[in-house]
Amino acid sequence: MQKKYHLEWFDCLIVQELNARSGVLQSITIAESKELVAHILQESRRIQIQIKEEIFSIRKKRQFRHLVRKYHSIFIYLLDCSIENQQHDFFREPHLHNIGTTVIAVLEDLLSFVENRFYKYLSLDERVPITYQIVSKREILSKLEVLKKNISKAPSSTEEPLQIAIAKLYQKVTSEYTHKSTYREIVYRKELLNALANDALPVVKSTIYSAADEILIAFNFNCQEYSSYLKNRIMLQLDHYTTVGERLAAILLIYKEFGQLYCTPKRMFDPQEPHLKEVLYTWFQHEIRYLEQQLKTKEEAAIVTTPQSDVAKIDSNLKMECDLSCDQIALILRAADESRVVKARSMSQVFKSIVPYLSTPFKKELSYQSVRSKSYNAEDRDKVVAIRTLEKMITKINSY
Repeated sequence: MQKKYHLEWFDCLIVQELNARSGVLQSITIAESKELVAHILQESRRIQIQIKEEIFSIRKKRQFRHLVRKYHSIFIYLLDCSIENQQHDFFREPHLHNIGTTVIAVLEDLLSFVENRFYKYLSLDERVPITYQIVSKREILSKLEVLKKNISKAPSSTEEPLQIAIAKLYQKVTSEYTHKSTYREIVYRKELLNALANDALPVVKSTIYSAADEILIAFNFNCQEYSSYLKNRIMLQLDHYTTVGERLAAILLIYKEFGQLYCTPKRMFDPQEPHLKEVLYTWFQHEIRYLEQQLKTKEEAAIVTTPQSDVAKIDSNLKMECDLSCDQIALILRAADESRVVKARSMSQVFKSIVPYLSTPFKKELSYQSVRSKSYNAEDRDKVVAIRTLEKMITKINSY
């Protein structure tokens, strides 16, 4: 049995009869307009009853959700059409204006009825009606003005990220595509502005990320301007260090702090742009790889140019023989440094402090520069031997 379209009369009235191009408006008298307004109100009550009967007759949750979203979308469409109709000069006539405002009020009431009764089944990705958009736009612009005035009171470290956020939000809200905003986008903007209020900014101990940064990263503020700002700020921080090793240690610390910052992946400023953390993770990895390669090149050059007499000689009685090759020792020491099991100013310091006191069954004197350089060119066989050695130690510990 084919189901009836409960909004057929409303649909015909708004799309056809109240459309200025139809030619029907001019023929509506004052008396007819009063009857029409009364019928509109009566039809609204009838539609609410029929929607409840139809929705509650469905047992399957999926069909229930589909029907709720369908009515919600139709009401938004008819409301937009009604507002567009009322822009015509014909609706300046008092009796026609009364019809138009009644239709809009009734549709807003029907929309609220669906949203209040069945909000759990609605999608945040649904486009908002124009009336809701206008009210939200006014509210967001007002909050942006307040935030803009309060920037001077905020800590200096938060000023630039706040300015970027305000500029991008203002651009988004006032753009010509604003009428296409979804509930999710509007909720995101309101929540972000509330979080960025000066009295809501938390105190952070990070040396690179400000309180505003923590909030913007948590909200996945994924615009190109903000990701570029973060990259430039990190590079300026790295410029304070003179050696490659120091720059590498510093960026690894900044990278670690970034990874520990909370971020909700489902929230985002711009659905068309990639996730903020993905962009920064890729950038960090390239920068770290570049610095590691620079460090490796410098150390290899130092090994070639350093005279043998400059290498510290350790008394053979103080040396410990290690039943591993130089490559395998290098792998274990590098892993110990990067996992922070041992801590030193740099990886070179780790090798310099340990390697001279080691020897292998085949080599009594080990150069820490040579061993360190081998840690970057690990062969699969050496990885297997190093892992087995560590597993052997684990087994031994378990036996204690």
